[in-house]
Amino acid sequence: MEERYEIRGKIGQGGLGAVYRGYDTRMNREVAIKRISVNKDDPELQEESTRQLIKEAGALASLQHPHIVTVYDVGADEDGPYVVMELISGKTLDELIERAPLTWADFRELALQTQEALIAAQELDLIHSDIKPSNLMLTWLPSGKFQMKIVDFGLATLTQSQSLEELQELEAVFGSIFFMAPEQFERVPIDVRTDMYAMGCVYYQALTGTYPFKGETGNEVMDSHLLHQVIPLQEVRSDIPMWACDWIMWHINRQAADRPESARQALQVFLQNDKRANPTMSLGRAAQAVPAGPRTRLIIPGAGTYPASPNKRVIPPGPRAHTPAGVGAVPHVLTEPALPAIEPTRTTSAPQPLLPPEGSKPSIYTPEDKEEEERNNANATATGQLHPGTVPTRNYTLPEKKGPSPMVKIAVALGVAMVLAFIGMLLMKQIKASKASHHYSDLLEQVAAGATEIGITREETARMLDDTANADSDIKQQNLFKALSIAKASDGADIDAAITEFVTKSTQLLPEVREAMIRLVITPRINYSMVPALVDFARSTPDVRSALAAFQATRPVAGDDQLEAYLSVAQFSPNPDLKKAAEESAVDVIKRSGNKSKLLGSVATALGATSDKKIKESLLRIQAAGR
Repeated sequence: MEERYEIRGKIGQGGLGAVYRGYDTRMNREVAIKRISVNKDDPELQEESTRQLIKEAGALASLQHPHIVTVYDVGADEDGPYVVMELISGKTLDELIERAPLTWADFRELALQTQEALIAAQELDLIHSDIKPSNLMLTWLPSGKFQMKIVDFGLATLTQSQSLEELQELEAVFGSIFFMAPEQFERVPIDVRTDMYAMGCVYYQALTGTYPFKGETGNEVMDSHLLHQVIPLQEVRSDIPMWACDWIMWHINRQAADRPESARQALQVFLQNDKRANPTMSLGRAAQAVPAGPRTRLIIPGAGTYPASPNKRVIPPGPRAHTPAGVGAVPHVLTEPALPAIEPTRTTSAPQPLLPPEGSKPSIYTPEDKEEEERNNANATATGQLHPGTVPTRNYTLPEKKGPSPMVKIAVALGVAMVLAFIGMLLMKQIKASKASHHYSDLLEQVAAGATEIGITREETARMLDDTANADSDIKQQNLFKALSIAKASDGADIDAAITEFVTKSTQLLPEVREAMIRLVITPRINYSMVPALVDFARSTPDVRSALAAFQATRPVAGDDQLEAYLSVAQFSPNPDLKKAAEESAVDVIKRSGNKSKLLGSVATALGATSDKKIKESLLRIQAAGR
């Protein structure tokens, strides 16, 4: 592991590997370092797994979202691959629901945050494949509101797949068996709907305190998933909207085609139903043979609605769920004869609100405030009365006005035209910026894929240079270095001049980044036009390592004009490494020159002008080697 990371203790051990508390000495921040378990019995498989992990985990670093843990860096050493991530001080969801199930208000917030996170990941075609309560971390903001973050995003799919026997263990390495979708047991390709299933199982447990699919052994739990043996949520938990029960059961359908096709669709359905006042609430008991009344319909965009009759019950389907024709991807239900009421699985304690840790300041989001707000909204909708914070509706009639004059109409038309033109300009600018951003991303992907040359514009050059100074991971930085080293101007820009000026004059570069840019970007591109600025920089900078890198880069192409600068450093620099580098560069210039006698004369003049013994020794070495 790089020296920049210090291990300060072990946090825990999971299916994917061990997690350590670490410290990033370069960025001065605490981090979490996860050691990924790989198959060490097969060296070739281990090497391929490590290579794939580093490649894919690098892509995860681009996933920046408030509800997904940020990946800072990824690498490998003699102990195997590792991932450096944001360190979160909080509690996992399973720790919190072990105390009590969530209240409806807290669950609603959890659902919104988790779906937002899945939408962001699915936009980048990323699949988690190991969603479970222990991978959902909750922290509390200073206001008292909790913030959820998903951890280990995408890492499970990067490790080696396990055998069927391993998956039959209660806590399989590939992911908790209680939250795995049927297709993961069937060893068929997975997609985003696998994550939707797992998240539905998490929701079920968060509201009930019990797993939706149970068993005493791994085989029994697997069969429960495959046969879809689940008690409908509304029969286990009371006091939540019926539409929310249906929404969660929609996620855990046996067949992937019957689940939400994406988190975007699922969140849209949730928000549409959440707007409805006075929803029918679940009673926490099995359906009766005689329906007590109509129930709220679940809205599914593009698929119409379906009536959720109380005497319908989720039962194990056959090879394929028999979804009613024309309904689409809706919760799987089959009509069967009325069943006697069954005693539901009871939770160990009543739902309790999630509160900030002890010692925190009081939350401004108290449970009482939430309940009062919900009651006010419901009463306002039912009675038409106004409550504090609502906006009154105007119900008076304005006096009739005469139509505007022709001049006013012309002025209005011109104003509208100007506004539309301005909006059009803004849209064009945004479209252009979006295209430029996509092109920039494509260029970096080409470099990562092994391109040997790319064409970039003046603007892209400036952006790449700025990004090298602000890269949040070594992988990104190395890819940018590679891109700049093989870049060719596509619009006549002088890329060499831009890079040289940035390296020698920018104040935002860290010394180690400046040195790396000289060695990895400037050295492969070096030509005589870059030499004067680099030599002047080497003479004046207090950064010895960057000065040495500059001398090394310019040495093969420096000309007669640089001899004076080299002689100056060789005579007067207090650093012995710089003196030696300047001597060697001066010798190379003299040997390559067509005016060797003239340059040797300059060395002799300098010898005659000094009485310092050490300076004389340096100049005599240059004179002798140059001849």
